[in-house]
Amino acid sequence: MTSKEMFEELGYRQTRNDNVFIEYQDDSHGDGDYKYIRFTLLWKKYEVGYYEAYETKRYKASMVFIEEHEAITKQMKELGWIWYDTIRKGVIIWQIKL
Repeated sequence: MTSKEMFEELGYRQTRNDNVFIEYQDDSHGDGDYKYIRFTLLWKKYEVGYYEAYETKRYKASMVFIEEHEAITKQMKELGWIWYDTIRKGVIIWQIKL
């Protein structure tokens, strides 16, 4: 399963995929509010936030569920930002590519 399929299974849709950003949004919150996960490709970072469109029209940080974390990790692996290295005493060691 790809990261895009994982995000879609969680109710997200991909709203941007270009040479700058990959972004997913979950619009199920009503009143124009949405949660987003945005990957900034140049700086190899991601942001998770929530936009309150109806009341305050502002962005704020958002907590991440385990399933979202798994999809985020899969996306970073697909982008080549991290990769599986080895298992030592039952612990998976990840390497981060800077």
